[in-house]
Amino acid sequence: MKERYMVGYILLAALLVFAAIFLLTRDIQTPENQAMPWQSYVNDKGQTVVFELAMGQSKLLDAARLFGTEIEASLFEYEKTNSALEVYFPSTKVGGISARIILNLAVTEQNMQVLRDNIDEAMLMPSGVKKTTFKPSVESLMARFTIKSLSFIPRADLPEAVVVNLFGKPDKVTLSDQNVAYWYYPAKGLRIIMDDEQKDILEFYNQ
Repeated sequence: MKERYMVGYILLAALLVFAAIFLLTRDIQTPENQAMPWQSYVNDKGQTVVFELAMGQSKLLDAARLFGTEIEASLFEYEKTNSALEVYFPSTKVGGISARIILNLAVTEQNMQVLRDNIDEAMLMPSGVKKTTFKPSVESLMARFTIKSLSFIPRADLPEAVVVNLFGKPDKVTLSDQNVAYWYYPAKGLRIIMDDEQKDILEFYNQ
């Protein structure tokens, strides 16, 4: 009997946490057809679709219509790997969920020329990675760059019970040396980084 009550208390607590994270932060009416992160899927082209954005097809312009135009663009260049062009939305709401969003954009030779012509500052970070930022005018020029992947970082941490309730049980879980858990959902094109020390991250990408 006590165990049954305990399970009930745990479920009630999970629901209360869910309400605090996803409902109490809402200050606008959420459209009934608003796409939510747990509704991601892989389409018949093998593309991950989240927030109605198809990875490998949708453009930065499409994302700006959803998340706003306040962005920060940076190019990260590594010695032994390809460059990574990231666009950061520092503050947005999706369906009432406060979050930060990072887009990884495809970098073609044509794209690189556009970026080189609009450099604001380049710096070498302590990790050895070169970080380049750009003039504000580059934002409109990047509008047609293709989205490779999307990282969704909720302002509030997600308890495991809430994640399972929303996304279901992961197909696979791996642990890093730093005790960070990686939850994989191939059918959703999703990996969730569960980190007790840092913010949880939802990563959507083509498999």
